[in-house]
Amino acid sequence: MRELAIIEAPSVLGLRESGVQDLPAALLDAGLLARTGAVRAGRVEAPAYDPERDPETGVLNPAGIARYSVMLADAVGAVLDRGGFPLVLGGDCSILLGNLLALRRRGRYGLLFLDGHTDFYQPSAEPFGEAASMDLALVTGRGPRLLTDLERPRPPGAGRGRRRLRLP
Repeated sequence: MRELAIIEAPSVLGLRESGVQDLPAALLDAGLLARTGAVRAGRVEAPAYDPERDPETGVLNPAGIARYSVMLADAVGAVLDRGGFPLVLGGDCSILLGNLLALRRRGRYGLLFLDGHTDFYQPSAEPFGEAASMDLALVTGRGPRLLTDLERPRPPGAGRGRRRLRLP
């Protein structure tokens, strides 16, 4: 059986500051390690939060989210490289980008997505610029290039006319 390895992802970059960054610590304080037999595999600290919506992308903290996604992908990849099963704890849905980037680096994969809402807003329609409401759109190539093309160029024709379903 694969070792369950907890990675803390206390980011709030994809939301307004609301306390969701405290979720990993709260779950660990409540005894998650002991109850699951998991080990701690690290904590990925988020870049500084900027409360201003980026005028070019329409998103809060797009450059910070892009950097954070790469750092989180590295942490998830390290667990996978050791043969572990990563359990990533965070309250900001934009952490999905880093998790899927770690998988994309390994080839083909699938996504089962469960959430309280669709998370498929486009930046122009999301009233607050919160990437946490756009994460599913972003990982399928819909949104600003800075967040949809992490570590590789977009396929020809993506973002114009007919949409191609593509996971990062």
